[in-house]
Amino acid sequence: MKYTEFATYIRFHTKTDSTTLPDADLVALANVKKDDLAKEIAKTNEDIFGMWYLRDLEAGVREYSFPATILSNIKAVEACVANGGTEFKKFTEFDLTQFRGVTTEANIRAAFSGKYQFDIFRKSLWLYTGEEILDVSEGLKLWAIQFPADLTEAKLASTDDMSVDPSTTTHGMPREAHEIWARSVIIEYKNSKEKPIPLTEKELVFDKDLALVLSSLKGTNLDRQNMGTVPYNDGSNY
Repeated sequence: MKYTEFATYIRFHTKTDSTTLPDADLVALANVKKDDLAKEIAKTNEDIFGMWYLRDLEAGVREYSFPATILSNIKAVEACVANGGTEFKKFTEFDLTQFRGVTTEANIRAAFSGKYQFDIFRKSLWLYTGEEILDVSEGLKLWAIQFPADLTEAKLASTDDMSVDPSTTTHGMPREAHEIWARSVIIEYKNSKEKPIPLTEKELVFDKDLALVLSSLKGTNLDRQNMGTVPYNDGSNY
């Protein structure tokens, strides 16, 4: 579905036009429902909205806030801290409750010598390693799941398909989800009225159809190999 078709579809089913449902209102409703839909899609197939983020490391700084566009999960953390800030290392997660010492820089450097770990606290990433944190351009790489790009008023006039990524760092909405996204906006509009507008039969089965859409998005790689295993037999069972 193109952006222009998305707006037309919504206005057709709500019996509105650009005056009775202005672009600004349509965009506001659509972005709220877009985020709700993205959360459900990510539960089914999170990698659809996967993205990596690069950020500068700052000398002596161990806390780095998450980008505002992150949906929920992170998949991996890498930081250029080894060999004087020239080599990336993969960091593994731990929880600060596992560290019994006082979190001074000297204690962290001593306790985490040879280790590369991170903790998530107050919507930030904390790096715990015996290495000194130096100024490194794009020295922090975060693999994470992000929200699809927001709809804008300018996009409503675009004939691009909504599944096309707007840029190399943002995601469009999968084509399978276009109609259900538009339908969620229609339902929200109808229910928002002082006297709610009755829903059609198709709108009443929204949840059922959403489940079908999510099912269709479950797997994108049909070439994946799943290997079955059996316990090793060392003869002790006989």
